[in-house]
Amino acid sequence: MMRLLFLVLTLLAVVPAHAGHSGPKIFLRIHVQTTGSGMAADQAQTVAVPPDGELIQVRALPEVTEGDLIGVEPRANGTLLTFDHSGQVNLDAVTGEDQGRILVVLLNGYVIYAPVIDEQISNGQLLLPHPLAPQIVKLLQEVAAKNVRDRSKA
Repeated sequence: MMRLLFLVLTLLAVVPAHAGHSGPKIFLRIHVQTTGSGMAADQAQTVAVPPDGELIQVRALPEVTEGDLIGVEPRANGTLLTFDHSGQVNLDAVTGEDQGRILVVLLNGYVIYAPVIDEQISNGQLLLPHPLAPQIVKLLQEVAAKNVRDRSKA
């Protein structure tokens, strides 16, 4: 009986309700490292970056989010994220102006990539140098497809 209850609760958490469902929630945030000097306390946040959990300050407002995502493509060498015009402009600006700082990519609050910015990204594409789990790729692709549909209606 306990197993059945656990199974039902697990399915309810994973399977969306059909009526009025807004889709799965996944949050992609791209932040840039900051010194925090001259900023109000709520304008920066502390993040632990891999591999050793070094604590750095990042701007509290993300440069790019899942709302800017228009493409997700698994590749042999990682996962390619493609952003709309707004995301492209923001990624171009931050990687041009903040070279030597750390770009922090968060997925549902977890750091999944944190490279030192060493070149400007002006094409609106960010290659994560590792694959993401197929379920995560699917969720991100659904968000990207929704973003594309929403833009075509506007």
